Amino acid sequence: MYRSHRRNTLWGIGRFTASLITALAVTVSSVPVSTADDLTSLTRDLGGGADFRLRVGAALALGKSHSRAALAPLIAALDDPSPAVRVAAAAALGVLGLKEATPALTAHLSGETSPSVRSQLRAAIDKLQGAHEGDENAARVLVKLGQLKNLTGVRGLQLIEVFRGATRTHASALPGVEVLADATEGKHESEARKLPLLVLDGVVNQLAQGSSGTQVTISAQVEFVFRKMPEHALTGSITGAARAHESSRILVDQTLVAQLENQALQGAVESAMRGAPEVMQHALR
Repeated sequence: MYRSHRRNTLWGIGRFTASLITALAVTVSSVPVSTADDLTSLTRDLGGGADFRLRVGAALALGKSHSRAALAPLIAALDDPSPAVRVAAAAALGVLGLKEATPALTAHLSGETSPSVRSQLRAAIDKLQGAHEGDENAARVLVKLGQLKNLTGVRGLQLIEVFRGATRTHASALPGVEVLADATEGKHESEARKLPLLVLDGVVNQLAQGSSGTQVTISAQVEFVFRKMPEHALTGSITGAARAHESSRILVDQTLVAQLENQALQGAVESAMRGAPEVMQHALR
């Protein structure tokens, strides 16, 4: 379980305060799925992938498939142990567009404890019920993930990948923004769709381990800054922080320690994302 907090700052001269861009209504940017083999492979990855990032990608791709065969595995994924996967599954069900998913989404809303998952469940329910059509669910700004760095010296590139996945997932839970796929050329997409484009850069600047009695605590802090394109204009910033706690017995297993680090990092990203709507509004003035 983690606790989180956030603080808002402004971009200061000579200082890289990071800003978390990101607000988005889930518009899933995945490669379309067109064959039964693709669906079978994605369903297998969603149900049994060891890495939560693989399961997130599979969920988003299944939503983009618009196939009725994706309905059952996506509903099952609403019970995934990873909040990131549950967010992706709820988003994908909204994109899939089958109203039969509404009872499952509603049922999970009552028992869900993660704020980001609850937000995405509500957005998916509203979308399937036709609420706020052309308003809340419509993309008003495009976001492209830029440079994401790990300044902590902990787990190197592996932690960056977790950071990137958490940033994309939690950003996708907010209304009004579409996060572009990494392979998408942002400038062309922005011009073709006549939507503003923001590039999101960020850093993990703290991932520290502490202990108290029989508990071990991992503290994470992240910063984001986003740039308005094409002028590369730097705007406001957001910082997020979180702590994850577990029994000190996990210290004998580095895999469990890494999972606790991931949990703290995801909580810090979620914390920062809460300030995204205000920062995004400032960026687009």
